[in-house]
Amino acid sequence: MTLTLAELYVRQGLYGRARDIYRKLAEAGNETARRRLLELPSAHDKIAVLQELLARIERAKQERAKGR
Repeated sequence: MTLTLAELYVRQGLYGRARDIYRKLAEAGNETARRRLLELPSAHDKIAVLQELLARIERAKQERAKGR
C-alpha cells in the first residue's frame, strides 16, 4: 500500500479503494495521506442527487397510476 497506488485509484475514480489506502497510511503517521484523505470528494452530494431523482420518479409513477 503506497501513496502512488492510492493516487492511481483516484485517477481511475475508485475513491473507496483510495480512501482505504490513505486511511491506513494516515493511521501510520503519514501526513500526506492524511491531507489527501481530507481532499477526496465526498459521495454524500452524489447520493443526495440520486435520492432526489428517485423521489421524482416515484412521484411521477404515482401520478400516472392515479390518471389511469
